[in-house]
Amino acid sequence: MDLKNYIQDHKSEFDDLKMSSQGDENFKERLKKDLHQPKKGKLVYLKYISIAASIVLVISTVFWFQSYQENNDKKTELLSNLEDDSTGTRLEAVYEFSDEYQKEDEEIINVLIKTLLYDENTNVKIATIDALLQFPQNEKIRKSLILALSNEKTPLVQMKLINSMSVLREQRAKKPLEEIIKDDKTYDIVKNKATIAMADLKQ
Repeated sequence: MDLKNYIQDHKSEFDDLKMSSQGDENFKERLKKDLHQPKKGKLVYLKYISIAASIVLVISTVFWFQSYQENNDKKTELLSNLEDDSTGTRLEAVYEFSDEYQKEDEEIINVLIKTLLYDENTNVKIATIDALLQFPQNEKIRKSLILALSNEKTPLVQMKLINSMSVLREQRAKKPLEEIIKDDKTYDIVKNKATIAMADLKQ
């Protein structure tokens, strides 16, 4: 048999597009292994990413704890100063609250309300009214201001409270305003201010 006839009779064996069944299986196994086994470089990269993320988490936790501790210490000091025997210290504490607290803090507000109702210093009370008015929607603050208006006898504080009722448009203040107007012991300047506030609330 000549070469030409041999090639024609065994053509399929010379077809380079086909593999033996065993070769085909070997190729599939190797391909599967290469696809599912991460490369060493990728593993190292993921390891570093994981370490970096852990470090960031630790640092963030440390900073959060330090910030929390500082704020807590600052609050404790402020609460202490609000009830200090020194008028100047109490006044400074009220100003500090006004300057640095933009969000309501129930514990501090409760102390400020106590200051408003029972502090003996006029300047401290007036500053406290301003501090509380930072949160006009707080119902507890509004009721406390009305209560203070009913009980207050110092003219300057009375006028400050009357102003606050006008600013808040607090209709529940009408009764204590009427009592101030009718009270013979009320200073004329306070009566006039209460009268104007009453007319303003009725509009």
